[in-house]
Formats: sequence, structure tokens, C-alpha cells
Amino acid sequence: MPIHKYMIENILYPAMERYKGNRIRTVLSELQQSQYGDIPAIQKLRLTRLLLHCKQHVPAYQTILPSELEINADPFHVLYSCVSPLQKHTFQSDSDRYLADNIDDTQRIPNCTGGSTGEPVHFYMTRQQVESYEAARWRGLSWYGITPGSRSVMLWGSPIELSKQAQFINRLREQLLKNRRILSAYQLSDQNLKKYVKFMERYKPEYLYGYATILTAFAQMIKQRDIELRFDLKAVVSTSETLEAWQLELLQQIFHCPIVNEYGARDAGILAYSCPQGGIHVTAENCIIEVLDPFTYRPLPHGQSGVLAVTDLNNFVQPRLRYIVGDVGTMSEAACPCGRRLPLLSRIDGREDDLLIGHAGTLVHGNVIGQLLRPLDGLSAFQFRQHTPQQATLFLVKSSAEVRLNESSILGNIAKVLPDTSISIQYVSQIPPSPSGKKRYAIRECSIEG
Repeated sequence: MPIHKYMIENILYPAMERYKGNRIRTVLSELQQSQYGDIPAIQKLRLTRLLLHCKQHVPAYQTILPSELEINADPFHVLYSCVSPLQKHTFQSDSDRYLADNIDDTQRIPNCTGGSTGEPVHFYMTRQQVESYEAARWRGLSWYGITPGSRSVMLWGSPIELSKQAQFINRLREQLLKNRRILSAYQLSDQNLKKYVKFMERYKPEYLYGYATILTAFAQMIKQRDIELRFDLKAVVSTSETLEAWQLELLQQIFHCPIVNEYGARDAGILAYSCPQGGIHVTAENCIIEVLDPFTYRPLPHGQSGVLAVTDLNNFVQPRLRYIVGDVGTMSEAACPCGRRLPLLSRIDGREDDLLIGHAGTLVHGNVIGQLLRPLDGLSAFQFRQHTPQQATLFLVKSSAEVRLNESSILGNIAKVLPDTSISIQYVSQIPPSPSGKKRYAIRECSIEG
């Protein structure tokens, strides 16, 4: 075992447990056992505890929740019948009412989302939550033979909320404490591509980690330049963005290893992980995920796509019951051949505002834009923004100034799925990422109510 990996797993982690009370490995051990256990019973126990806590200590829920007797009798019925789904803007407008009155300020860890929608959500966490999220991540990675000391490379952007000095300290901490090197995702050029590949050949990471779009761009550059990789990976882990089928296929072709889909949210934790058999397993010991109709917010049956609502079973500092995380997905009734009894997501379709408004108010998923535009020669990037059901702008980046695109054909194909939307084409030099570093191909800027 490499010395750095050995030190992290056999010296650093035990020391953190001894002197700081760190419980990541303890929780990880529990999760390794519970994934084959009685998941509904575990959820019932944890949900009961959370609801009783909310009834006693969280102002936003004290008058909504029924008696302790009713909560103990059927916590699921209480959650679904007494608590309305919580939208982000509702939480933001009065977030203090969701703070538990029995948790001291010193135990509250401030955090905020990356602001992909332009409106970062500020919230508090506790150390217990952070450890539960980390343990869930390590359980998912363990399915591929990856452990907390495994050497890794992140293709990532710099944390925009940190100063340059803080960014340097953050990178140093990642290197020393997590055996992880960070390569800038914002500087993927021909020159840096060669540097990155040579570094990985020397460093020999066990896995590669990054946004789906960045990993895809990296793989495309390697393929276009016919670069032969001289290192082996246990896995490539895609996170924070929807991993589409064509991206997964490309990553497999370039890296010759399993491609892992990590699904999570900064304000909800690690929600699901794909296993080597392909199932996307919900971290059901830590959360309850519901699929809701995007218009009515009523529960949808398995197999139907809808917006996802999350109840974090470890969030006692600022509980958000049935919290609309802003993503779209589908639950599955299938059992994974791996034998784990964790519920499955059959698909993670993207952001809620990726849903575009089609004819007569019907919803059209924004990935159709990618399906129509991605095959076009001479087009290096694009983004579709629907301002209203009747108006949209299609931003296009040409691969060179000499390229001539058939605008009539492009608009005609999109009109087949969005016949009521008038689209203007605008050529730009680049499509900037969102404040969090994620790239979006289709964005709805108006309410689905019209």
C-alpha cells in the first residue's frame, strides 16, 4: 500500500476519531451493513425521531405536525399528509423559522448552494450531517474498491467563494488529508491537456472525479488528439450534473473503467450512487426521496418522471421536510442484481428548470435540445434559454468563423417539439458556466404556470 494512503487510513483517520470524535468510519461501517437490511424499518425509526424533534424544537413545523402519539404511530402518513412540499424560495424567505431552538450557534456550520439557478440558498449544517454525507460517498466508492486514502484527481473549478490564499490552503488540505490533487477545469487547453495527462501518468490516481461536462470535454480532447493513456483507473466518478448516455459511453471508451454516477446536492447531501451492476441506489438510510408532479406537487408512481423532494433524516439543525431540491428524476420498482436493498432511481433527468414549456402547456425535457444539436458539424457549444412559453434564445458557438450553419433546419427541428415558441439565434464566443461551474444546455426562465 502506498505510504500516503496508509497514513491516511491507519494514522490520520484513527487520530481524528480519537481526538476530534470523527465518526465517518463508524457511520460507513453501519452503512455497509444496513444496505442489505430492512430499509423501511430504518427509515421509519429515523423519520419518527426527526418529526418528534421538529414538533418540539422547530417553529416552522410545531403547529403543523400532530401529536407525538400520531407521529409514533405512522410517521410516513404524518409526513405526506401534514407537511407540504417546501420550495427553496419559501425556505429562503423565512429560513430562521426552520432553525432548531435546542442546537447552539457553535454547532451550526454555515453553507450555501453553488447558485446554479442564480439564487444561492444559505443554510446551516452540523458535523453529524457532514459525516453522514461523507460516509455515504465512501460507501458508494467502496463498491469499486476505492477507500478514503485512495489517490485521486479532481477536474474542478476553484471555489469561487474563497480568496486565493484560502484556495491554496484548500488545495493543500485536499492533497494532505484526502490524497487528492485538483486540476483546473477552467484551463483545458492543448498545452494543459498534455500536462494533465503526463501528471496523471506519474501520479497514477485510482480514480478521476469531476463534473460530467468537464470529464466529457477532457475525454473528447484526448480522443481528438489520439492520446494513448498510460495509467489505469478503478473508476471515473461523475458528479453534480446529469450524466447522459452518450457521455457515459464516451468516458468508458476513453478510460476503459467503470463510470460512476454520484448524485447529490450541497443542501441535501449524497442522495444516490450507481453500483457496478448499473443500479442508481438511493442513500435511503440518510434520506427519503419522493417524485412529485411538477404542476401539483402530488406524488407520482414509480416509472414516472417528476421533481424530486428530499427529507434529510440527519438534518436536525435546520430541517427541511419534503424539500424541493430542483432536480427531475424517476424512481424504479426494480431490484438491482447486486443484492442491495436500497431503493433505485431509474433516471436522474436534470434540473427542474430544464423542463421546457411545449404546446398547450405540456412539458418537454430540455435534453431534446442536445439530441437535436449535438450531431451538427461545426457547432462546438450551445445553450437554449426559454424566456417565456412564446420566446426563446438559442446561443450557438461555432467551431470556426468560417462555419455556416443551416439556421432554418435548426429552427425547424426545434419547432417540431416547441411549436409555440419563437426562437432567435445568437452567436457567441463561449457559453459561460453557472456560478457553481456547471454547464447547462437548456434553461427555462419562466414559471411552468405560464
